[in-house]
Amino acid sequence: MRLHAAAGVSRAIGAAEAGREAAAAALAGLGSESPALLIVFTTPRHDLVALLEAIRSVASGVPLIGATSSGEIVGGEYMGFGAGVAVLAMTAGPYRFGIASAAHIRDLDRAGRDIARASREEAGPSSHAAVVLLADSLLGDLQLLVRGIYRVTGPQVAITGGAASDEQKFVAAYVFHDGRVLEHGAVALWIASERPLAVVTRHGWRPIGVPMLVTRAEGTCLMELGGRPAALAYEEQLGLHGGQLSPEAFWATSIRHPFGLLQPDGSTIIRVARAKTTDGRLQIQGCVPADGSALQVMTGDADSLLAVVPEVAATALAADLAPGVLLAFSCAARAAILKNRAEEEPRLLQAAAGTVPTFGMYCCGEFARTSGVLGTHNATLTALAL
Repeated sequence: MRLHAAAGVSRAIGAAEAGREAAAAALAGLGSESPALLIVFTTPRHDLVALLEAIRSVASGVPLIGATSSGEIVGGEYMGFGAGVAVLAMTAGPYRFGIASAAHIRDLDRAGRDIARASREEAGPSSHAAVVLLADSLLGDLQLLVRGIYRVTGPQVAITGGAASDEQKFVAAYVFHDGRVLEHGAVALWIASERPLAVVTRHGWRPIGVPMLVTRAEGTCLMELGGRPAALAYEEQLGLHGGQLSPEAFWATSIRHPFGLLQPDGSTIIRVARAKTTDGRLQIQGCVPADGSALQVMTGDADSLLAVVPEVAATALAADLAPGVLLAFSCAARAAILKNRAEEEPRLLQAAAGTVPTFGMYCCGEFARTSGVLGTHNATLTALAL
């Protein structure tokens, strides 16, 4: 049995009107088939409680997950910043879904374990599975949340998803579970399957300079590289004088030159330094590399970031015998770098997907655990076909 999916969008200003319009369009796309799950992505300018109430008034009783975003991906379109709402309605197809969530999280590792166990129990046992994770991007070290989930899933269950954002304001982001808007929260969708599910991740960045060892890191701050202030070592890799980048001007450079965390297989996991402090620390978005990690400064441009898009879609779709939807999570930083070419990424995804609908969001950190424990990324594109 194949999963079927249809999306609906609305740019209406009022939350109730937007929710009803987007949900009705999504359900209409399924025809006579009954939805088993709704996924909702929206920019955070709406009254979110009223938005969810309106959506659920159209799709009463249908399980729902979602998040605020920095733009939605729907059928090849990038909805961008604004008041847009996107709703995906899915049939169950060959899968069983389980959802669990937590709010006002303090212990990320424990919360990860709790929502993984609860969502797995609701979905029921299966030969294979995947987890779609949505979490507030401002919770801190999101790798701790992924680690908690991994303690339950083990290495055979792939994890994908994204960190909820607020159009790069870094003030407040929210996730949704059924009719609830969760503050400082996370929601996990467990997908029980009788065949393997594959998460695909690519970024398009390339290394410059030499590898550097993390010699001190605390929380989400990178303190020292090679025993020296992190900001000083970073700037030197870019051919700049120490202190040349002011805290105010730092983001304009760091967004184009993230760190690549070297992995045993030679790949790199991207970490973006969001801010520089006056004493030379670097604030890493979502997850700081641990002491002893090897980093390289990376570079890229619109062409290199877009070049990986068709491969992500094609590889994800090839892993499924009869895909009904391609779920994609890209980074708001990628859209910012692409600027007036930002619409090309969703367009390339849909072109590679052909008749399979694409749906996703631009987030503030991506989740993709495919091998090993690490599963948090920045400035990266990840996808899962169902």
